[in-house]
Amino acid sequence: MELKMYISGKITGLDKEACKIKFAAVEAKLKMMGVSTVINPLNIGIPDSWNWDEAMELCMKVLKEKATCIIQLRDWVESEGAMREYYYARNHGYRIFDEDNTEEIQQLVAHCGQWPDTSRYEFP
Repeated sequence: MELKMYISGKITGLDKEACKIKFAAVEAKLKMMGVSTVINPLNIGIPDSWNWDEAMELCMKVLKEKATCIIQLRDWVESEGAMREYYYARNHGYRIFDEDNTEEIQQLVAHCGQWPDTSRYEFP
């Protein structure tokens, strides 16, 4: 199973440069841990001219089409958009990780690709 992890956290109302630094730090940490694909919503091509609804529409599209799990940043509960991402992920069976507990991610990365392929077996 390839991990395609979407970073979810507060953006609206925060300093743009501080957000870039916050999300980039989490992205770098996940890549160092071996997560194969990290999706940073600040790097998905949202134009500065878009309003919140337009930006959220693209974020949700990317989450739905490209991610297999999400990581919630500490401030996610302060964000309507991050809460929307969380509930979508929860309701659609995504793995949800917490920024402060990356041990589970490390264990999962360590085991990815090590399980035998059982797709050729038929079950009664």
